[in-house]
Amino acid sequence: MRLKRLAAAAAVVSLLFTGATACTPSPIVVIPSATQSRGPALVVGTPSVPDGANPKEGELLANVYAAALNAAGLAATVKAEDPKDPTLLDQLAAGTVDVTPGYSSAMLLQLDPATGASATAPVLDALKTALPAGTAMLDPAKAEDDDSLVVTTVTAQKYNLKTIGDLAKVCGILTFGGSASFRTKDRGLSAVGSDYNCVPKAYRELSSTKNELLLALLRDDIQVADIHSSSPAIDDNALVALTDTKGIFRPETVVPVINAKKVSTDVQAVLNKVTAALSNDELVNLNRIGSGSHFGSPAQVARAWLVQKGLLKATS
Repeated sequence: MRLKRLAAAAAVVSLLFTGATACTPSPIVVIPSATQSRGPALVVGTPSVPDGANPKEGELLANVYAAALNAAGLAATVKAEDPKDPTLLDQLAAGTVDVTPGYSSAMLLQLDPATGASATAPVLDALKTALPAGTAMLDPAKAEDDDSLVVTTVTAQKYNLKTIGDLAKVCGILTFGGSASFRTKDRGLSAVGSDYNCVPKAYRELSSTKNELLLALLRDDIQVADIHSSSPAIDDNALVALTDTKGIFRPETVVPVINAKKVSTDVQAVLNKVTAALSNDELVNLNRIGSGSHFGSPAQVARAWLVQKGLLKATS
């Protein structure tokens, strides 16, 4: 709900100005001996986000890792998203990017388009094996940014909906909404039809970036929406995400990938510490903070989130 979102943002502001930190991990450890502290700045790349996700999420994640590295006594800069290299794997292998948070299935599909891996653990295992020489995968986060079919509480109660299987019983009388890509991609609307025998009455292509999709759902112009699991809109509007019991939607686990020759083990430990704090709820929270008006830049949002998690001192 809106009050919940405002309370979360207010809590972050309070942390920044009072110096209080959450009862979570200790702050990032300074690494004065790291060779990077005396050399060129580490470059943290911005990945392209999965279709339908918050378009700023990749930039927010990149800034979180860069802020943590800076807090550890290193120099780190953020490189903008590159549409020609959306996963940045080519630039990692070439050494023009040193670190990037990535999305597991997106990276795996670039490296192995014919992969049969479709669940979280198999995708991560396959990705680790498929990564280019000279790159390495660090600890994966618990956070994922996945497609999810969402309905209002009213619709869920009206039709007794908890899973996509339940939805199949009434699909033919409901209108779906989502991106143009969700209509056409192999693990999108077509899979809902083939795997769940769920074919909607109609499908409307709507933008999630301008709240068109959310507003259409709340107004009952559509009854089912593809809203990503990392969106604050689900909790803030008491929406119901239907369980994908057949696992048709590819998992997009957030996982940092590095240039192994340029990122030392002690620096990797800092990155892993940040990742350990990045749960599904915290990815939602990061997007919520980023959507507010309290902070003017992704760098400020990143610092606020690190302070909230106790990984960065408010007075530092």
